[in-house]
Amino acid sequence: MLRSSLLILLIFNIFINNLLYIGVATLILVLLNIFYNKNFKENLGRVKFLFFLYFITCLLQIFYTQEGEVLFKISRFYVTKEGMYNFLLNYLRVFNLLLLSWIVVANGIINTKYSKYQNIIENVIELVPQALLLIKKRMRIKWFFRYILKQIKVKN
Repeated sequence: MLRSSLLILLIFNIFINNLLYIGVATLILVLLNIFYNKNFKENLGRVKFLFFLYFITCLLQIFYTQEGEVLFKISRFYVTKEGMYNFLLNYLRVFNLLLLSWIVVANGIINTKYSKYQNIIENVIELVPQALLLIKKRMRIKWFFRYILKQIKVKN
């Protein structure tokens, strides 16, 4: 039952372009995560920095969509209704895919030979904020990768 409903929500998320329907799908996925995923709060805490980065990229989408009904103007840029719509739609779609993946991982719905790499991928995602700080410090690539690999080794 859960597998089929998740598949329907995935297909729905990919092919539907209505913001209201995508918003309802987000609400359903949040509720499913609350009920089926014990680590939901922990997962949200892990990826809040990634949400912030993605939010910034989506905000740029608002400013680059210049055609359509103008809501207001910021300096030389127009914020349009279509830009806001695209921003919200894309942001919710990525958030829905993330929520779907958390449910799948929490319930072990897909067991493949790659499931053993799940912890490594989660650790790398957690290290993204630290990686950005290291890049800002202009650390050499070799030392940067060594640092990341040490952190993964320590966590495992």
